Amino acid sequence: MFGFRIAAATHIGVARQINQDSYATAPGLVVVADGMGGHRGGEVASAIAAKEMIHRFDLPVLDALVAGVEHANRRILDEAAADPNLHGMGTTVVALGLIEVEDGVALGAINVGDSRMYRLTGNVLEQLTEDHSLVEALVREGRITPAEAEVHPQRNIVTRALGVIEHVEVDSFHFVPKIGDRYLLCSDGLFNEVDAHTIATILATEADPDVATEKLVAAANQGGGRDNITAVIADIVTADEASMPSKPEALANRTVVEVSEPTNEHATVIVDEPLQGAVPKQRWSWRR
Repeated sequence: MFGFRIAAATHIGVARQINQDSYATAPGLVVVADGMGGHRGGEVASAIAAKEMIHRFDLPVLDALVAGVEHANRRILDEAAADPNLHGMGTTVVALGLIEVEDGVALGAINVGDSRMYRLTGNVLEQLTEDHSLVEALVREGRITPAEAEVHPQRNIVTRALGVIEHVEVDSFHFVPKIGDRYLLCSDGLFNEVDAHTIATILATEADPDVATEKLVAAANQGGGRDNITAVIADIVTADEASMPSKPEALANRTVVEVSEPTNEHATVIVDEPLQGAVPKQRWSWRR
C-alpha cells in the first residue's frame, strides 16, 4: 500500500499585507488554495476551499475530490452573497489524493485556476496541471510564447476560479502512484518568482521534504516575493512510512515561517511528451 510523507510551508511574501493562501492535509490528501478578492475575501475563500476538500473526501474516489470543489464553490458564493465585505471573493484550488480504482490504488488530482501540481520522478520534473489563466490561453493559441507569458503584465488573470459562477469547471484525472515519486502543489507566488530549473534542483537535491519546502519559499522571496507563497510536498512512500506534516497548524495556515537559503545547483529544461491521462505540459530534467 501507498501513503504520503507530507511537508508544507507558506509565507506572506515581501509585498503583501495579508496571506490569502491556504493549504490543508489529511491522510492521503493534500490541498492548496490561492484566494483573491479584497481584504479578508481571498483569505476566507481559500480557507473554505481547503476545509471543504478535506471534509468532502469521505470516500477515496476521484468523484469525492470533484464534489469537494463543487461544495466549496457553492459555499463561497453563499458567503459572498451574505456578507458585502466578501463580495467578489474567489480562489484557485489544486488537490492530490490517494483513491481507489478498479485495479487497485491510484492518485487522483483536481485543479481549478493557476495553482500548480508538479511531479518529480528521478531527476525529471513534470508539470501535471494546466493553468487556467489568460496567458496560458494565449500561449495555447500561439499568440505569445511561453517566455513572453512569464513576463506578461496580465499573467495573474485567471480564467477559472471558485466563487465566480454557479457551476465551476474542474479538471480531474488520475494516474498510477510509484514509490519514490515526489509531488509539489504550489500557489503562483512560487513559480512566478522561481524558474523551473531552481524548482527542479531543490526538489531533486533536498531529500528532506520539510527543508525542501522551506528552500522553495526562500527562493521565491529571494526572487521578489511579490505574492503569497505556498508549497506542499507529498512524497509517495509505503503506508508504514506515511506521515502527517510536521507542522500541525497546516489547515488554512498563514504562519510566517523561518526559512533557509536556497540552493544554487543547475538544471536544464527539456520538452517531452505529455503524460498518459494528464494534460500536456513541460518536463524539466535536473543535473549537476
